[in-house]
Amino acid sequence: MMNRTPPAYLRLPTISGSTLVFVSDDDLWRVDAGGGVARRLGNGLSEPSTPCLSNDGEWIAYAGRDEQHSEVWLMPSGGGAARRLTWLGSELAVRGWTADGRIVFCGNHGQPFLRNWHAYTIAPGGGQPERLPLGQVNHISHGPQGRIAIGRNTADPARWKRYRGGTAGHLWVEDVDAEGRGSGRYTRLEGLQGNITCPMWIGSRLYFIGDGEGIGNLYSCDADGSALRRHSDHADHYARHASSDGRRIVYQCGAEIWIHDPARQGTQRVEIEVAGARTQAARRYVAAADQLQGATLHPAGHSVALEVRGQLHTMAFWEGAPRQHGDGAGRRRLGAWLADGSTLVCVGDAGGEEAIEVHRDASARSLPWPAAEVGRVIALAAAPRGAKIAFTNHRNELWLGDVDDASLRRLDRSDCARITDLAWSPCAGWLAYGYATSPRHTAIKLCEVASGASTLATSPEFRDYAPAFDPEGRYLYFLSLRTFDPVYDSVQFELSFPRAARPYLVALQAGGAAPFEPAPAGVGEAPGTERRAGA
Repeated sequence: MMNRTPPAYLRLPTISGSTLVFVSDDDLWRVDAGGGVARRLGNGLSEPSTPCLSNDGEWIAYAGRDEQHSEVWLMPSGGGAARRLTWLGSELAVRGWTADGRIVFCGNHGQPFLRNWHAYTIAPGGGQPERLPLGQVNHISHGPQGRIAIGRNTADPARWKRYRGGTAGHLWVEDVDAEGRGSGRYTRLEGLQGNITCPMWIGSRLYFIGDGEGIGNLYSCDADGSALRRHSDHADHYARHASSDGRRIVYQCGAEIWIHDPARQGTQRVEIEVAGARTQAARRYVAAADQLQGATLHPAGHSVALEVRGQLHTMAFWEGAPRQHGDGAGRRRLGAWLADGSTLVCVGDAGGEEAIEVHRDASARSLPWPAAEVGRVIALAAAPRGAKIAFTNHRNELWLGDVDDASLRRLDRSDCARITDLAWSPCAGWLAYGYATSPRHTAIKLCEVASGASTLATSPEFRDYAPAFDPEGRYLYFLSLRTFDPVYDSVQFELSFPRAARPYLVALQAGGAAPFEPAPAGVGEAPGTERRAGA
């Protein structure tokens, strides 16, 4: 028996009468408002967005990118060829239709900042868009007696859940004059809590989506913000992208379409079947080289551990297939081999919180280190001897752990920036790392593992980074931005330092020969024979 088509991801619905249109599989689909089998309306070159049915249900205006920029397009609601209406070269979204049949859209055309959106109208037959004198507008809804409600900063709250900062969405409602009509003056609704979006008039009440109670749901209030009511009870996913035809409201929650009818005081899911190919979810080949996020060499040099698309793999250089470590649950990163060459450590979040995992043979376990202490791991390095690992976190801390006995202790912390570029000495007795001595300067620091004592190996007046030990422990190599050779700019009359970085070294043994000077020839050696220092 063949499998049925996988469920579709339905979003951005719009309704008019008995017709419901939504976006799925990068195209527009039409279905009866009561549900059923949906019909694809077209096969455009790009993904359509924010479709809005006209008041009579005959047309669909939407934002399309068939010709690169987001522009207003128009097509018959029964399907057919679409026609481009704007050439603004900006970001925009269609927000509805006016009572006299003009398309309403909001965009940032001609604005210096992406957040500065304004409202426009345009005739279905095309022509020059007309800007509405409303200031910054992200959403707009025309209500009774020509009254207008606008939303400012009303982006999708699901993209920044429970945001309460200065750019949270809020609503403004047009005041009425003595005759009960819109006066052109607007009042902000101050009593509404949370991040608000999608204002919609139905009768004299204003509906919207807000997350004032923690999860995005559908609410309504009177025009002055009073008599607040909640009309949906979603607890797992936010209600999103609500739209109305003046009688009912449709919105997306999760991957499904829901409809609310104020006349029946009910909210229910619309059963929709989309018989599509699921192009975006189909199996496809992805080149691993394009998704490579990290690589660590095996201690013996014959294999490599790779972080590819959030999973840990190992492979030999010349033969054999790659092997994935872990069951694929969660994400894994910063893989490294221990000195035994068979044990891998990495950072994984399969358990919900990030933890350091140990993979040996076919088994895996998490080290019992509190997530509050470990924090967000930024860098990880395994010692060349024994079972110790060093890692740094987002709190600018350097930690040392032992995989065998699960001991953990903090070695160092910077007050200025994250600790980076961990490097172990060949004897595993010392750690070298980049240490921020000020917000602008970084020095190389050495830490004795046994005692935890640390000292600066370079002066703190430059930007030193990428330390590496000599294989025999004689020198500490590093890169530094300390070559101040100014070069004149080709466009402006100023100097810059484009070649400041060079490699340097610090001698770790007192009394040794100079590393770059040839030693004199020994007695009995042929003339012209030179010996390098340390040979």
